[in-house]
Formats: sequence, C-alpha cells, structure tokens
Amino acid sequence: MDRAEKQAETDLIVNRFKESQVAVCVDYLGLTVAEVTELRGELRKANSQARVVKNTLTKLAVNQFTAEADKDEVGRFLDIITGPTMVVTCDEDPIAPTKVLAKFAKTHKKFRVKGCWLDGAFVDPAGVESLALMPGREETFAMLLSLMNEPATRMVRLLSEPGTQVARCVEAYRKKLGGEESAVA
Repeated sequence: MDRAEKQAETDLIVNRFKESQVAVCVDYLGLTVAEVTELRGELRKANSQARVVKNTLTKLAVNQFTAEADKDEVGRFLDIITGPTMVVTCDEDPIAPTKVLAKFAKTHKKFRVKGCWLDGAFVDPAGVESLALMPGREETFAMLLSLMNEPATRMVRLLSEPGTQVARCVEAYRKKLGGEESAVA
C-alpha cells in the first residue's frame, strides 16, 4: 500500500468507528473461507459489518477516534489489536453483533472474541459475552410496547367485567330455577 491508500484506509476505519455503536475485535485464525463467509452473512442479517484490517492502520485509527477517551481504556483496547484481527461494527444495535459472535464462537472453537469498544470504554471478552445475553433492540422495543399496552388491556377487561358479571348472574339464576338444559335449544 502506498501512503495515500493507507490514509484512505485509516480514514475509512475512523469513520466506521465514529458511525458505529460498537466495534468488536475478533480472532478468526483457523477458520475456513466458508466459515468466514457464513459469519459475514449472519452479521449482515444483524445489520453489522465485518472487516479484516491491518493492525497498524487500525491502531492509528483508534488513536484518532479515541483522542478524548480515557488513555487506560484506549491502551487496553489497543492491546487486543494483535495477530489476525477482524473488526465487527454495527450502526444501530450494539447487542446484535455480540449475539451473532457469541453464537458463532460456541460452534467454532478456533474463533474467539478479543474485546470491544462500547460507549467510550473497552469491554473485555467476558463483558462481550454478557452483552450477548442482554435483550437486543427489537426485544427491548417489544417489551416496552407490552408495558405500554398493559394499562389499556386492563382497562378493557375492567370495562367488560360488569357485563360479564350480569351474564353470570342471569345464568346462575336460570340454573337455580331449574333450567339446567341449554337455553339455546
């Protein structure tokens, strides 16, 4: 790569970091091309992108992107950018790619998550595993919608209850008078 190509690549990586909610670094050494292709397909379904990057360019990009972040956190993140590194980013949901990566890691023993950058801080592999267990964006919206609908559902039940009670009372009175057979006959 010449200097201009390296600068363009670094700028691209900086932009991906800036636009993303999360940046997860993974070690893909030992995976076949088919397995990496499978992983990329699963990540695409989660609106995530995976990119194999040169470590030196990634470290330059991280230093540019994290200029205002805590230096200890940046140092910990830079320490994981060694060996073959794939950076997985997601613009929308920081949980979605971690779920895909955790699931993939369980079925592919050679694959491992090194850590991630989330909300201006480094998250270690155990933290990424914990993130994967959290509900994602869609699940959170579903739970929120359920909570918002609950009062309306209870109100409908409450308003329909007096009519139901009158019907039960009439049915009990009918049975008491001896009309045990169905009144519909």
